[in-house]
Amino acid sequence: MVIKDSRDRHAQFFEGGKLIIVTKRSHGSGKLDGNIPHMIRQQMRLNEAQFADLIACPLRREDYVKILKEKGHIQ
Repeated sequence: MVIKDSRDRHAQFFEGGKLIIVTKRSHGSGKLDGNIPHMIRQQMRLNEAQFADLIACPLRREDYVKILKEKGHIQ
C-alpha cells in the first residue's frame, strides 16, 4: 500500500496501475479501539479471518490480490 500522511494516515492499494482500495486511520499509536478495525476491514474488503492474517503478517500481497479477484474487486 502507498501510505500518505496528512491529518490522518491514508493508505492506497494499487494493482496494475489502478487504484483499488483506499483506507485511513488516525496517527495515534496503540490498539485501535471501537468500530475502527471493523471499518478498516470493510474498506479493505476482507472478512475477519483474512483481516487477522493481514494484521499478523502472513497475508502477502499476492494473496490479497487473489482475495480481491475472487470477490470481483479486481478483474
